[in-house]
Amino acid sequence: MKRKTIAVLMASIDREYQTDFIRGVMDTAEELNIDVCVFNCMGYMNVDVATSDRGESAVFDLAGARDFDGIISLRATLAGESSVRKVEKLLHRMAGLPHVSIDVPTNGAVSIQFDDAVSVRQVTEHVITRHGARNIVYLSGPLRQMVAMNRLQACRETMEAHGLTLAPENIFEGEWIQGSGRQCAEELLRRPGGLPDAILCGNDDMAFGVTDCLMEKGYQVPQDVIVTGYDALREAVARGLTTIRRPIDQAARIAVETLSGWMAGETPKEYDIVLPGVPIYGASCGCFHETERNSPSARHGMRGGHRRMESVLLMISMFSGSLVSVVNEEDAREKIDQFVQTMGIGELYLCVDPSVSRPGEVREGNDTYPNEMLLLYGFRDGERMPAGRFPLSRILPVLDEERERPVKLVFCPLYYRERNFGYVALRMGTATGVALYSVLMLFNGALMSLYLQNSLREYARKVEDMSVHDIMTGMLNRRGFQERYRQVLDRARREGSWFVLLSADMDHMKQINDRYGHLTGDQAIGRMGRAMEKLRKGGMEPVHISGDEFLAFGIRPTLAEAERVLSEAREAVRQLNEEEPWMEETSASFGLYTAVPTAKDTIDLFLTRADHAMYEEKKRKKAAARQAESGK
Repeated sequence: MKRKTIAVLMASIDREYQTDFIRGVMDTAEELNIDVCVFNCMGYMNVDVATSDRGESAVFDLAGARDFDGIISLRATLAGESSVRKVEKLLHRMAGLPHVSIDVPTNGAVSIQFDDAVSVRQVTEHVITRHGARNIVYLSGPLRQMVAMNRLQACRETMEAHGLTLAPENIFEGEWIQGSGRQCAEELLRRPGGLPDAILCGNDDMAFGVTDCLMEKGYQVPQDVIVTGYDALREAVARGLTTIRRPIDQAARIAVETLSGWMAGETPKEYDIVLPGVPIYGASCGCFHETERNSPSARHGMRGGHRRMESVLLMISMFSGSLVSVVNEEDAREKIDQFVQTMGIGELYLCVDPSVSRPGEVREGNDTYPNEMLLLYGFRDGERMPAGRFPLSRILPVLDEERERPVKLVFCPLYYRERNFGYVALRMGTATGVALYSVLMLFNGALMSLYLQNSLREYARKVEDMSVHDIMTGMLNRRGFQERYRQVLDRARREGSWFVLLSADMDHMKQINDRYGHLTGDQAIGRMGRAMEKLRKGGMEPVHISGDEFLAFGIRPTLAEAERVLSEAREAVRQLNEEEPWMEETSASFGLYTAVPTAKDTIDLFLTRADHAMYEEKKRKKAAARQAESGK
């Protein structure tokens, strides 16, 4: 029986909280023999500078291209409007599937929430009663998100219970990133009256921004101001930040176990699950509570982690030059292979829009994924996968394979501005941690180089094509004829076949130009071109030499077949006049010369004799016209 597959919709998997949650999901899913596909965008990057919200949100179009058996959504991690909108639409379309929503209550879904209010109240109460804080500032996450609002409200209510007021000017709205903490600290330092007693932050990253900025300005925490966070990141605990730990490992297990039973037909026993957070009091509020996490061994592990990350980032920088200078697909595969194996990535698939790397493949709507993708590079457990195309609905061919162990892949978008290059799917590991954004930028650089090289080749091809084709009719021009006829003539010599050259000259073109003007004359030439194009069915190549002069050349197996080209050309003109009636009937004089060419026979021989036959026909037509005129 095919494994069930869970889709996880989220942002910022490179952040510790999300990473820990997804690791918990994948570990539990492997125990329960369930495939997991994580669709991740960079939720809290500066979309004005570093990313495009539309480019990031494309990964959720990918999630909607395939059917899944269950969903886990982490909508509170999303930031960009486009991503939020696409995920909401996707969940609406998937309504009815087993769905576990983290942090955001959703109709029809099992909701797992963390009791932020209880733990935020405990920390707020702690800084008031234990440390005597009265003037308190609260740095919140985006207030459009319920989780941020709940934390702020818990802080406000606790202060009010102690007869304190959280003044509006003491509420700052951030974006869950360190930059927001720095902005808050700088604003407070500009205010008269000095720093507040405490700055309570909605998460650890913003608390890091606050403390780092204050320390750079010569202030001390907690001597000058108390700072607290939320999330209990490993770095936060090791630095002694007072924070709150969410039981994310427990939440991950509950989410997967719930979906496992639900997908098997078991109705969930409860749809609203609330897990309490646990305060961890540290040096940033004046407490020095020792925990297993901030022991010397934990701090040593933290330093080791930083050294490993420095090593990873160094390896990434070493490959940056080579990956942004790839010239073709094979070059890209070789250099990406070196990077993947050096980084120790166990499984990775680079899926691209074929028009990014393959000449002649141009498509409109480059801000979406095409119906067919190209696996440019694939690597799994030491083996490279063959490159090849696959329909977008499959997302990745490996998902259709029978594998001994469950699939555990993270999908991330690849793009530049509004140009969607494709996506990468990779197994959880070093490359999906803090280094993820740098890894994605490397792949984007490689694909941008491929795209530019391909565009240059395509441009050169178009210029070359324009130089040998006629703009008015689209068929070969005189130069194109000079470049192409040799190989056809040589082939006829080798095969002993009949080389055919048809000469055509339109009748009455001067009268059309004089009577209707040259624009109408150009239309007449275009009509003649359409008639000549009909000869392609018989293997003839039409040519617009200039003005009202045309040629056609090719090979026929027998003399009878070769001579039939003349009647085919006349029939093509007759059909044109019948099927596309016009103000003037299209007419032309034809001459044909055919022979099995010898080594001495040149193209000039065929041109001269075909032209002579054409002029003879034109003379006969004129003589017949004069005789008819005199007979009147």
